[in-house]
Amino acid sequence: MRLPREPEEVKRHRLIGDPEGMGDAAWFGRLNAFEQEETRRQAQFKRDHWPELHDGSWAGRPGYTYPHILPEGQDHLNLYAGTRDAVLSYLKEKDIAAHREFANLRSSQVCCLNFLFPWRTRLDAAAVALRPLLPDVVKVEKIEFEYTGPDGATDWLGEPPGGKRGQNRTSADAAVWWADTEGHSRLTLIEWKYTERQFGTCGGFASDGNKRKDRCRQRAEGAEPPWKCYLVSGDCSRTTREYWKRLGAAGIDLLPYEGDLCPFAGPFYQLMRLHLLAAYCAQQDAAREADFAAVHFARNSFLDTPPRELRHLGATVAEAWKRLLGRPDDLRVCNAESLATGIRASGAFPDLADYLAKRYGV
Repeated sequence: MRLPREPEEVKRHRLIGDPEGMGDAAWFGRLNAFEQEETRRQAQFKRDHWPELHDGSWAGRPGYTYPHILPEGQDHLNLYAGTRDAVLSYLKEKDIAAHREFANLRSSQVCCLNFLFPWRTRLDAAAVALRPLLPDVVKVEKIEFEYTGPDGATDWLGEPPGGKRGQNRTSADAAVWWADTEGHSRLTLIEWKYTERQFGTCGGFASDGNKRKDRCRQRAEGAEPPWKCYLVSGDCSRTTREYWKRLGAAGIDLLPYEGDLCPFAGPFYQLMRLHLLAAYCAQQDAAREADFAAVHFARNSFLDTPPRELRHLGATVAEAWKRLLGRPDDLRVCNAESLATGIRASGAFPDLADYLAKRYGV
């Protein structure tokens, strides 16, 4: 293996407990308990398997290296070896954008691929492996990744042209077509989280182009949604979204929400977009029924803790979101630990179960 050269000028970072000469450790103390646990796990995994590799740079700030990131040109090592080549071929063939954090051993996209991609190659065993997520599954028919829906989904959602699977479009981390115990064709879209602190936030709310963020924070007395939404303003090609118009057709009712801050400024934004995509899939007969699943690690309690403005709706983000759904069962919730149990029970890929245990502690 030809080793990449370390950048000449870098700001190195280390774990607390590492020798001081390895870099700054202050950043590690700012992580929450789960982030610290998994950062240590991934850094140790890297050191155990590739001790010759130097630390890689964080995509958000090149030149700042961290012990849980692979160096440039080695991001393929982040994938489970049993299906590594198949994954890389699939991403290339389908023109799927790898997330910019693909070299980060804490990458959620990579985590999803490591857990689920093997079952794309073993559909015969996938029903057992995925039963913790899909209790009524009899047969898994197809699995796709970074799925953006049937033709027309981008226009229906009002999203800007020029995006692709995994980039600048609403993309499900995974999509599973399956048959239930009654023989019905089903589709479940999956949003996969690993060490994230929340389910994403509204890019329009955070955008520098949004010069009137006060409109997102305060609705006029008696006003109905949307709150003068920047994403529907038409100020540029990226602000022509149709999300608000599609809520009713997707069975989303904002009446229970009592806050002044736009309900989609925080974690509901990503849940809403995936729910709308599932609704469009159902409308276009991509399956008899379509729903949406949130998969995350049970140990990551920070992810599912609702922000203050949503706490009146439920004790978790998932509970709060279900309060807005005409059919609460359209949101499935599953933890990665349970999926690992299903993977072991399947009997296929015995080395995968061992890999996931060492890699992710499941």
